[in-house]
Amino acid sequence: MRLIINWRSEPQHKSLLLTCTLLMPLRIPSTIALQCLEVSERLGSFTRAARALNLTQGAVSRQVIGLEHKLGLQLLERRRESLVATPAGRAYLLEVRQALSRLERATIDIALHQGRGGRLHLSAPSSFCNYWLAPRLSGFVHAHPHITLNLSTYLGPVDFSATSIDAAIMVVEGPVPGLHSLPVLQLALRPYACPALAARVTERGDLARQIQHASPLLTLIHTTSLPQAWETWTRQSGQLDAPLPDEMQAGPSYDLLSMSLNAAIAGIGLALLPSFMTEAAVGSGQLEPVSDFEIISDRSYYLCYPSHNATLPALAQFSHWLQQSI
Repeated sequence: MRLIINWRSEPQHKSLLLTCTLLMPLRIPSTIALQCLEVSERLGSFTRAARALNLTQGAVSRQVIGLEHKLGLQLLERRRESLVATPAGRAYLLEVRQALSRLERATIDIALHQGRGGRLHLSAPSSFCNYWLAPRLSGFVHAHPHITLNLSTYLGPVDFSATSIDAAIMVVEGPVPGLHSLPVLQLALRPYACPALAARVTERGDLARQIQHASPLLTLIHTTSLPQAWETWTRQSGQLDAPLPDEMQAGPSYDLLSMSLNAAIAGIGLALLPSFMTEAAVGSGQLEPVSDFEIISDRSYYLCYPSHNATLPALAQFSHWLQQSI
């Protein structure tokens, strides 16, 4: 039993109001009760849940009812042919599923790795994965053989509450509210083109002025995640204040930097790309830089994860390796 005391002053009476609240200890529910709740809601039936859990229908029902009594509210609405979570049940299940998943994962990791590593689920943009992370991963694997790293790619923000992802590398303007955010890599961009197009562009002089004059020779390739990149590059490199001409904004647009890279290699136009993506293509003669001027995008790569994942040993070791590799 706990005693909580709150007080507040009443200046007009020069006194203190004292409020005492007695709280009975709330025991953590058993994992079997939580599993019965989760599986019953997911399968929509005590009977189907009983088969999945290898229990009797009555045992599953009693576990859920006991949990509802403990919490003092209804979690599942019993309908004629199914079970449906109440609003309170949906909110509770959101947390319960994460807790059960983390418990299952911790159990598997400790059994497989004997406490020396674990499994890390990481998400990152496709271009970053393929051109920066993957070529360096062997160093991490050799240094941490007891950690299994699972990689997935995504477009857009990562919803950690709805996935099993532990951490994500995101392209953002700065630290993400509500998440631990560690800077990984600035996004520095310069223009590239295939050799034939690069030769024609450089013959005509200053690229920024060619863009401002909407040269018919030029097609600018745009990346949707960096919509202002070409205008920023033109302004900074040529110190010109005019907006990007409509003709220059009409070029093709791609979701991924890797798509822009391959379009530039194919001779479709000029693309603004980071050097870590173009090293191989430049080395093989597929691409050439059209200008030495480079801009630093207002978006950078950050390693982001929710606070409850901060204690994961595998994440701590990956984060340290990542910072050392930059």
